[in-house]
Amino acid sequence: MTSPSPAEQLVALRRVQRRVGAIAFFAVAIHGVLGLIVVAHVVKGEGRDSDAVLLLVLSAVFAVVTYVVVRLILGARLVSAWIPLAIVPTVIGFFWVL
Repeated sequence: MTSPSPAEQLVALRRVQRRVGAIAFFAVAIHGVLGLIVVAHVVKGEGRDSDAVLLLVLSAVFAVVTYVVVRLILGARLVSAWIPLAIVPTVIGFFWVL
């Protein structure tokens, strides 16, 4: 069994770095998506329905931006089966808030 060449090791290291960076970005960004949904729930409780809807729409936009940035960090194609999954928290938020 031969060990990988330094070039192969560097490629593997770069792949791991991209994955760790994408996971770290996602972990931070998902808090923004979920935070907007929670704030929409609070605002809805104050009787400000239109503001709650606006916050939910912003959470959907932020979710899509998060998806795009993660895909760019990974160096992957933007179009994939994961696109609908990016909107799932917002869809659940719409049912929870409205």
